[in-house]
Amino acid sequence: MGDGDNLMESELNKKPEGKGKTFLIQPYGTRYFSLYDGEDLVCVTVYKKGAMEVKRRLEIASNLAPEEE
Repeated sequence: MGDGDNLMESELNKKPEGKGKTFLIQPYGTRYFSLYDGEDLVCVTVYKKGAMEVKRRLEIASNLAPEEE
């Protein structure tokens, strides 16, 4: 298995420092991983590492976006 398979769920779902949204990675079915933005499903990936990469990129993008009022 890959490096991402050994990470605990709490490590996967840490909130980054600073402003931004909270994204959640969870198992989806028996062999996939889902990424949620609150209650909204963002994507489903085959590999946990893929979900982690999408999460990382969205966190960067959300930190660059202007704050909503």
